Amino acid sequence: MKQRSLSVSCLALVLTLACVAPYGYVLFQSFFRDGGLTLWGYFQVFLNETQYLARFWTSLGLTSLIALAQLLVSLLAGFGFAKCNFPGKKAIFFVLMILMILPLQVTLVPNYLMLDQLGLLDTYYALVLPAIFVPLGTFIMTRSFQSVPKEVVEAARLDGCTTLGVIFRITAPMSKSGLVCTLLLSFLDAWNMVEQPMVYLKDFSMYPISVGLAAMPPTEVVVQMVCCILVALPPLFLFAFFNRELVEGIALGGEKG
Repeated sequence: MKQRSLSVSCLALVLTLACVAPYGYVLFQSFFRDGGLTLWGYFQVFLNETQYLARFWTSLGLTSLIALAQLLVSLLAGFGFAKCNFPGKKAIFFVLMILMILPLQVTLVPNYLMLDQLGLLDTYYALVLPAIFVPLGTFIMTRSFQSVPKEVVEAARLDGCTTLGVIFRITAPMSKSGLVCTLLLSFLDAWNMVEQPMVYLKDFSMYPISVGLAAMPPTEVVVQMVCCILVALPPLFLFAFFNRELVEGIALGGEKG
């Protein structure tokens, strides 16, 4: 038994090192230039060439807006599917689950045509609006709200609480894991977007850092490494503080309703 436990621990250690090694390499390379230790890359990114930080803050603002708006939509839609009765609810929810498995590339062309008709191409609206209505958040919040006892909702309604009051004052606080999971997954999805900016935007200066990083000159290796660290910081920060809620929310979403 002890030998088996040791083997599992060794395997976990090897897998952990394999996952951490690329980050360690990037961090190590960010301090080396022309064979010596230097902070030149950090000076370039944070003080000298401000376009990198400007692109970072623009990406952070867009991503935060998308995540918050998607959370709001998921809250309202999830409550409707979990606690309200209306014709065709099961059929609509089934279609929603089908849409979850469609790859992003399938929706790029329809979204492009719609944004073109609305005159929103080459604007940040083209990145924000399609990203708000993503079925995964609604699915997670539906499962999360289904775990709230219906007696709690009925008691709140008897006390005169409105539907919005029930959502934001009763069910949402009782579904913290689902909320955090939806917020984190939508943030990470928006933070890593690549295809959407390349399709919907023509102005390179508007590209988020996820695309701008790949378009950097190959000669600026040190600057690339520093920007890689900069890009990795928000996801690492969020996961470090909310990993328990993320795991609980994913587990809840996988439970049968």
